[in-house]
Amino acid sequence: MASRLIARERTVLTVAADTPDCHPSIASALASAEDGDVISIRPGLYRESLLLDRAVALSGVGDAGEVRIEGVDGPAVSSTATEARMSGLTLARADGDVAVDVASGMLALDDCTVEASTEVALVVRAEAHLSMHDTRVANAVGAGVLVFEGGRSEITGGRLHDIATTALVVRGPSSAHVVDIVVSSAQGGLLVADGGQLTVARGRIADIAGAAITVEGGASLDATGTTVADGGGIGVLVTSGGSATLADVTVRNPRGQGVVGMADAVIELSRVGIHDGSTHALHLVERAQLTADACELRNAGHDAVVVAGSASVTLADSTISRPAGAGVTVSDEASAALTDVRIVDAEVAGAVARDSARLVLEGGSVRGGPQGAVWQGASTGALRRTRLRDVAGDAVHVDPDADVELDAAADDDDEPASAGAPTGRRSPVEPKAGRDADGGAGELDRLLAELDQLVGLDSVKRQVETLVRMHQMAERRAEAGLPSPPISRHLVFAGSPGTGKTTVARLYGRILAALGILRTGQLVEVARPDLVAAVIGGTAIKTAEMFGKALGGVLFIDEAYALSKDGGSSNDFGGEAIDTLVKLMEDHRDDVVVIVAGYTNDMRTFMAANPGLSSRFSRTIEFADYSSAEMVTIVEGLCRANHYSLEFETRAALHDYFTKLPRDETFGNGRTARKVFEEMLGRQAYRLGSLAEVDALTLTRLVPNDLGPLPGSAIGAGVGRVDDERVEQLLGTLRELVGLEDVKTEVQGMVDLLTSARRRQAAGLPAPSLSRHLIFAGPPGTGKTTVARLYGSLLTALGVLAQGQVTEVSRADLVGEYVGHTARRTTEAFDRARGGVLFIDEAYTLASGGGSGADFGKESVDTLVKLMEDHRDEVVVIAAGYEREMDQFLATNPGLDSRFSHRVRFANYTPDELVTIVNQHATSSGYECTGSTVAALRGHFTAVDRTASFGNGRYARQVMDAAIANHARRTRTIEDPTMDDLVLLLPEDVPVAGAIGA
Repeated sequence: MASRLIARERTVLTVAADTPDCHPSIASALASAEDGDVISIRPGLYRESLLLDRAVALSGVGDAGEVRIEGVDGPAVSSTATEARMSGLTLARADGDVAVDVASGMLALDDCTVEASTEVALVVRAEAHLSMHDTRVANAVGAGVLVFEGGRSEITGGRLHDIATTALVVRGPSSAHVVDIVVSSAQGGLLVADGGQLTVARGRIADIAGAAITVEGGASLDATGTTVADGGGIGVLVTSGGSATLADVTVRNPRGQGVVGMADAVIELSRVGIHDGSTHALHLVERAQLTADACELRNAGHDAVVVAGSASVTLADSTISRPAGAGVTVSDEASAALTDVRIVDAEVAGAVARDSARLVLEGGSVRGGPQGAVWQGASTGALRRTRLRDVAGDAVHVDPDADVELDAAADDDDEPASAGAPTGRRSPVEPKAGRDADGGAGELDRLLAELDQLVGLDSVKRQVETLVRMHQMAERRAEAGLPSPPISRHLVFAGSPGTGKTTVARLYGRILAALGILRTGQLVEVARPDLVAAVIGGTAIKTAEMFGKALGGVLFIDEAYALSKDGGSSNDFGGEAIDTLVKLMEDHRDDVVVIVAGYTNDMRTFMAANPGLSSRFSRTIEFADYSSAEMVTIVEGLCRANHYSLEFETRAALHDYFTKLPRDETFGNGRTARKVFEEMLGRQAYRLGSLAEVDALTLTRLVPNDLGPLPGSAIGAGVGRVDDERVEQLLGTLRELVGLEDVKTEVQGMVDLLTSARRRQAAGLPAPSLSRHLIFAGPPGTGKTTVARLYGSLLTALGVLAQGQVTEVSRADLVGEYVGHTARRTTEAFDRARGGVLFIDEAYTLASGGGSGADFGKESVDTLVKLMEDHRDEVVVIAAGYEREMDQFLATNPGLDSRFSHRVRFANYTPDELVTIVNQHATSSGYECTGSTVAALRGHFTAVDRTASFGNGRYARQVMDAAIANHARRTRTIEDPTMDDLVLLLPEDVPVAGAIGA
């Protein structure tokens, strides 16, 4: 029986599993303990789930980690005691919901470790109270500490680290007080929600993938002396009526914004530093309110302070230095009041107000940068006693419709900062961009002439000129007092790549600026990655940021159809970008033009993604492919720009080349012309490189021989050097393979077709269009990978592929974990196979998603189809798998059937062929099979049950390995074995049929 020692009026119970007179388990000691007792636990592993229902203290003996308690049927510890203490213990739980559960009463953890792979590592419920001191918490599956239902927690020192979700969650009428704690390596840092209260003092929060601190649902945060560093998301996010007070807090190197306020948030900052972020330091939207005093915002990766919606910011005695955008940007109906704020070296402008926003600068200074203080649109505000120094452009700019009170700016000597600085109620009225009295019409004519000089695009030019005339007519009607007809300025540019869509978009913006319709006319070019984020809510912010950059000009969205590719999945962030764009286009319909571009058919899908798109994009301009003559004209233009000349015969050869060049929906148009031009320069350099002396005229001439051969119709002509001897050698290797007679015939036939196509092309005859991509259908272990390697080498020897390497992949190599990830992984695998063969084993598994919302296998197939078309002369794709399942794979995408038009069927090996395979492996390993052994092997392979997954060659290898193992057991007892004993495999060494899984 365990001993009971009296010490200081408390009983000490000792636990040691292997020591007499000690309790064998902690549960046994707890059953004997009374309130006030101490349970001393000696080093060891204790697999038990403890219930603390009385006021006891559990203390581990030895160094940290030597006493480990692992929960078995429930949490490692459940506590309902009025006051219980644990120290020097490791508490672990590998599955279930909770590792440590404080259901009621009070539990103190001192110098403990909680290791969990559960939904939550440590839970504090109801009116329970948790006190943690110098305790470490880790959870590889879920959250760290959850305080809810009115629970309370005090955490001093220690670490919350390696947390799969959120490190600390405080919900409901609960509270947590955190001091001197380190939070690191978690998806989320601290979350307080639903009216909870969180106080943080002298904490460090680092390496958090999402938001480091989140306050939502009417909760409150009070943080002092805390550092947030190196986060992958937002530093501090306050939303849904939450409030936060931050004092002496530093946010350093955030990938997202430093501090974000949304939806009625209230934020107070004092002596807060936000340094070296990737985007905004402060970002306020909707109805959020922020006041800041004595703060420093340094090296923001975008506009340092952004205030939008109806949010408000009051900033005093603070410094904003070296932002990559503007110091402060206020838009919509938001307001910002800056008192004694110093803005230094902003890359865009010191402070900007747009739309109906209000911006007031009082005192302080703006130093450096292209512009000082700017009020655009119908914004309002004031500029009082603010020093404007060393500004490259306008120190103060106020649009005609803005209403701004301007006092004389002062520098250090109380002198005006710039000669003629505007004073009074409003700056002098400035003409709109491009409408200067002496140059507006001339600028418009010059731009229209520049448009007319573009090669081809006759229909595009007519439509743009029609739009210009419609705008001019609307202006004349307005001058005559007549109503102006509605004119949609937003456009769809539909057509193939390389047809000048970006060039025309840039000219269109400048033309609208010359007409006075847009303020600046600048082009901001974006694609899906610039608009779509990987987290909910992030897409709206990214889209709004890019839209804000385009205000006054043109937002050009290339391949806009990619935004509608999510197909309504649970992670439809592309749809979120479209919804945000539709609203922003309505809110800023007079200050931006949006042009969406892409393939014609894909743009129809994009227009159907949101009901509001068709009404906002009422005009589509079709960009037709360039004709052969226009392609020649483009090459001639490149020649003139680079001081080359085309001979008459070369022009004719070029025209013939472009006429015969295969064209599909991915035809590059102008890009193809540039590629041909650059290839001609390379061939000219090779042609002239061996000449000792070359005159200047010869250096500029491009002759027909400088024009390379046409790319083959999917036969890769001209890729590499033909090696007929190597072809025969490889075909001989193929013939030596065991069995596979049908496969050999099919591959030989493919080689013959490719050879014939190459010879016809060399003779100037049309070459047949051949698909090199193959389906290898059949059971496993029938040599599909081996044949794929030989096929890649054959294509290289035939000059079809550049290298012929085989890149083997399966579903796991191609399919990612979220929307967009799969396309990237598939593209990376495809790129590794460039110049060779991409071999997709068990390709049918890509069709296993069944079209569900998370069917990332289908996303991989769709990506493959496009890549196979875009790079049809660079990669051969071989998809392998069972015969029936490969039919399902081909049905996944309509484009697969046309790309895999040839199927090679691999049959099961016959028993004799399997015996031959075993013989070959045995010989290569230094063994021999006797005649009777061969007969035993044939009998084995005849008797074995062949299921659909029968391993064929792999099974033959397993049989040989088993025979060698049996041989070793048989000969082990032979004292002086002969050479025959060591090398001969006998019938008794052959395993019995059914002994090995087929």
